[in-house]
Amino acid sequence: MVCHNISVSEVRPGDHLYRWHHLKLLQGIAVQLDDDVSEIFVVVLDKLNNFDLVTLNDFKGKGVLRRVLYDQGDSHLHRIKLHGTSYIEKRRPAKEIVQNALLLIHTADTNPQYLQKIFVKDFNDFAKLCCTINHDRWCNILLGDDSNVLSIKKSEEEVKFIVIMSDDNN
Repeated sequence: MVCHNISVSEVRPGDHLYRWHHLKLLQGIAVQLDDDVSEIFVVVLDKLNNFDLVTLNDFKGKGVLRRVLYDQGDSHLHRIKLHGTSYIEKRRPAKEIVQNALLLIHTADTNPQYLQKIFVKDFNDFAKLCCTINHDRWCNILLGDDSNVLSIKKSEEEVKFIVIMSDDNN
């Protein structure tokens, strides 16, 4: 698939969405807050590096809505796509991705300082992390029940997820 364009009606909870705005890649995770309500929201990172929920239509704006592709390891097209639009990693199940994104919002509301510790440089790849990390692991990290701290550091070419063992004596 060369083009990632999708319509609003094709969006499902757990989708990693993106759009271009003034040559900047804006990303988010589609979530549904209540199974009985069909409205889909998008977890996004705003200009002030705060996590927020916006309606799908607000996220789309006047631009073209696109879905990020995962599990593209064998694809020759993956190598020529812009970073952030296609990944070789396998995607977690949709329900788990939604849980990860909502837990991120909850942590941002209750313990924003902890998020600063986890995301060393910036939050730009939060959506990829929500799509690729196991939810139980994400809970342990964000709720502080884990002996490991997940730290995200940017290299020049890609984001690497590094687990740093914490010293229990500190």
